[in-house]
Amino acid sequence: MRLVFASSVLMLLALTPATAQSTEGPHNPPPSIGNHGVAAPGTREPAAGVPAPREANLADQVFVIEATLGGAAELELARLAEQKTRSDQVREFARRMMRHHSNASDTLGKLAEGAGIAVPEQLGAEHRVRDALASLSGPEFDIEYLRLQIQNHQRMAQLIEYVIGSGADTRIRSLASGALPKVFMHLAAARDLLDQVSRQNPRVAAAPPTKVSGMPTPQTPRPLSN
Repeated sequence: MRLVFASSVLMLLALTPATAQSTEGPHNPPPSIGNHGVAAPGTREPAAGVPAPREANLADQVFVIEATLGGAAELELARLAEQKTRSDQVREFARRMMRHHSNASDTLGKLAEGAGIAVPEQLGAEHRVRDALASLSGPEFDIEYLRLQIQNHQRMAQLIEYVIGSGADTRIRSLASGALPKVFMHLAAARDLLDQVSRQNPRVAAAPPTKVSGMPTPQTPRPLSN
């Protein structure tokens, strides 16, 4: 549903000036202050050529932008699932996603504002996925919704691990570290629920993947834990 995380990173990297060795003679290495070498264009500086300590770097910006857009898309899908599903368990899962992503969205918004990170408008791809999912009904809707949840939370886990290892802003890294266990918990819940719905509707689950998620269908769902 979100553009593949790696593509977003590459896109933002393309906007960052490449570091090339000058052909006019040797030069001194950059001072060991701030987050040199990783500060994006437009980074505020306390002095010329010296990024502010703990300033949001490229990894921080990728995380805040992707997490904000992804969270907004998750809220739309959760509202749709609450309205369309016939399963009480899927509805409860969707409501849980609404609560958690709503809280995370508020926190991310404050962080983005404080770090001076501009988040673009929602992309049309999210709306196309929502419209495609809205055209489904019954077990087919539930299965595709849960497949999307698995995909989205896998990508979010990768994004969080990326900013934890490469980010510079301590506030953003702290938020990411706290969110990672919840993302894994949501991922596990979506997988278990997909297994359960697939067992209840084997013909729908075994059908070829639709264009909504494109996710391969496990022909034999995993055994449910006791």
